[in-house]
Amino acid sequence: MEALFDEFLGKGGVGTAGRQPRQPYHYRVRDTDQKVLCLEQGRLVATSLQGANAAREELISVVPNRHLERSRYPLIVGIRGGSRALSCGTGPQPQLQIEDVPLLELFSWAAGAERFTFYKSYSGSTHSFEAAAFPGHFLSTAPRAGEALALTARPGHAGAITTFYLEREQAPSPVPALQ
Repeated sequence: MEALFDEFLGKGGVGTAGRQPRQPYHYRVRDTDQKVLCLEQGRLVATSLQGANAAREELISVVPNRHLERSRYPLIVGIRGGSRALSCGTGPQPQLQIEDVPLLELFSWAAGAERFTFYKSYSGSTHSFEAAAFPGHFLSTAPRAGEALALTARPGHAGAITTFYLEREQAPSPVPALQ
């Protein structure tokens, strides 16, 4: 993850001085039950995909949020190669949404991308993502396959899984336009 921050922000956060980052970094995500993410009816769900269905796996794309504390790894998170962003919503309570805002556009904002930002923490071989706009709320999957990715303030309650394995991938193949 340091390479991402160094590429976008320079060593130690000095900045890229006129150099525009090329593209977000992309990761395969699996929860600790080995479920992957896929897009179904406009929402991300965690499910088990095998064989021919493996092509439905949705990679997450990330860029840093340069306005938040670098040591906490603030990541603007999205899907579809970085063309859409995950958001905690704009209401008083967090509600995970997918918005049609490119990650590189959010990276260039002077401020205000907190609702799209998640602090990534690392423990052993797993990662968790805490919502910057709603401290104490984490990305989570449900114990049953096919349920939507959500935000929870109670990790582990009712089987909510808030820890994930990440594997960096090269840029995803172009995604066909959504109908």
